[in-house]
Amino acid sequence: MHITKILSFIVTMTFLLFSCIKDDESETINYINVNSQIPTFAVEDTAGNTFSSKQFIGKQSLLVFFGTYCPDCKQVLPVIEEVWKELKDDPRFLLVTISRKETAEVVSNYWKENQFTMPFYLDTRGEVFSLFANNTIPRIYIINPDNEVVWMAVESLDISAKELIQKIKGLK
Repeated sequence: MHITKILSFIVTMTFLLFSCIKDDESETINYINVNSQIPTFAVEDTAGNTFSSKQFIGKQSLLVFFGTYCPDCKQVLPVIEEVWKELKDDPRFLLVTISRKETAEVVSNYWKENQFTMPFYLDTRGEVFSLFANNTIPRIYIINPDNEVVWMAVESLDISAKELIQKIKGLK
């Protein structure tokens, strides 16, 4: 009987560690989907520089919501870093990664540990995230120059950096 409880605990913990991050048990509601316009928002980086969603207009953009505590995000972020390294010098490309409900110190340390060079912004209270969905990260959006979502992924990224780059470059 004791072994059964231990095995049950191990299975439950494994599931929790390798699943996406949901805030609660409620059904996930996407407020922004493919063909949606990006809502108006602003976020800051650690230096106090502000990014406004209006900056997506005219760009081929990739928007990512993440948490450094999220196992799925930890798998996605290196792929996003690959995309960044490939496209960062393209003046038509814009990458916006937004940490949800974390401090600058936590995210900065995670960036250093993983040697990420891509920029990140902070949504310490989750207010910007709440414009997009009620729960579940990571969230990845490709946004066309007209400020419209043309592709999105939630919980995982089932394509390679190369495929993601092709989708971004294919935007007109």
